[in-house]
Amino acid sequence: MKTTIEKGRFYTKQSRSSRWIILIAGVLVLGVFGFLYYPFGLGAKIKSDVLVLGHAGSGFMSPLNPFNPLPANSMSSIVKAMEEHGADGVEVDVQLSQDGVPILYHDVDLSSMTERSGLIENHKADDVVGLKYKGGFFYDLFHDEEIITLEAMLQRFASYPELPVLQIDLRNHNPERHLYYAQTLLAMLQKYDYPFQKLMFISPNPEFLEAFRQVNPQAPLMLDTGGDFDASLHMVLERNFQGICAEGKSASFEQIKKAKEQGVFVSLFGGKSRSRITKMIKLEPDAIQVNNVATMRDLLD
Repeated sequence: MKTTIEKGRFYTKQSRSSRWIILIAGVLVLGVFGFLYYPFGLGAKIKSDVLVLGHAGSGFMSPLNPFNPLPANSMSSIVKAMEEHGADGVEVDVQLSQDGVPILYHDVDLSSMTERSGLIENHKADDVVGLKYKGGFFYDLFHDEEIITLEAMLQRFASYPELPVLQIDLRNHNPERHLYYAQTLLAMLQKYDYPFQKLMFISPNPEFLEAFRQVNPQAPLMLDTGGDFDASLHMVLERNFQGICAEGKSASFEQIKKAKEQGVFVSLFGGKSRSRITKMIKLEPDAIQVNNVATMRDLLD
C-alpha cells in the first residue's frame, strides 16, 4: 500500500477512502433524519391567509431542510421558492455597489460566501456580480450559483403572469448614502413598474427608511424590530410606518394582534422545522418570510 508524507503527517489511500465513506454515511443519515423530521403530507392543515414569502429566496442551508445547498439570494433559490414551491413572493437583501448597482447579497462582508472580501458598497459592480458562492468543498458540489443583481431578479419576475410580493431588506453601512440608495432602488423598481402594493422596504434604522419617504412619500416602510417588538411598534406608530418585521421566536400572539388592530402590517421571519413554522402561522401575522417554503405550503389549507 502506498504511503504519502505531507507536512509531517503520513496517511494512506485507505485512510482517505475511509473519510469519504464516513462523510457519505453521515450525509445519508442526515437525509433520513430530515425525511423523518419533515413528515410531508401528514397532520392537519391550517386555515390561514398568511402570505408565504421565501426568506432570501429559499437559500438558507440546513442539513434538516433536507440539505439545501442553494445560497441565500441566489437565482436558483428564488426560482425554487417561486416556481417550484409556489411562494407568494420573496424577501431579498439588497446592497448597493460603489457605482450604484443594486446587488443581492445577505451578509455584511463578501468573505462570508465568496473568495473576495470587503463591503459591496466599496466595490464596483463588475467586481462583485458573477462571483461564485463558496460554502466549502462538499457544499459547492451541489450548486453553481453566483451573485446576481436586483435587476436580474426583476427581469425574471417580469415574465410571470402576476408580479410577486417583494419585501426588500435594505443593506447600507454608510449613512451618507441613504438618500442615494433610496433614489437608486426606487428608480430600478419604477423601471419595472413594480407597484407599491406588492412592496415593503425593511430596515432596523428609521432614518434609512425616512430616506425612502423623502424620495417618495408613498413608499411602504417596515421597521425591523431587532428583538424588541413593543418598542419597535411604538416607533412604527410614531413615525407612521406601514409595517413591522420580527423574528418568529421574538413575537407573541398578543403583540401581533395589537399591531394589526392599529393597521400595522406584520411580517415574521425564520422557520425550518414543521413545528416551528406551525407555531409561526398560529401567531397570525400578515406574512411569513419562511426558510422552508415547501413545508409551509404543505401546512396551509
